[in-house]
Amino acid sequence: MNWTNDTCPISIEPAQEDISGIEDVVEFVCPTCGRFRITGTALAMILHRDSDAREFALAQAKMRAEAGEIPTIDSSML
Repeated sequence: MNWTNDTCPISIEPAQEDISGIEDVVEFVCPTCGRFRITGTALAMILHRDSDAREFALAQAKMRAEAGEIPTIDSSML
């Protein structure tokens, strides 16, 4: 993985972003939100949502993730 400093799309706090460019998924590690992935389409959509909608999308991803799996936000959650 190739990490860079960025901003978490959920909490809008400083976070680490994996810029490896694997598939259409971006991975973030945020001190508030934890480790999660988001699809490119969802990332474009989530930036226009309020904080409650962003947090709800992450909560859905965490509920749907299997044990040990990194939660992934997709456009159906927005």
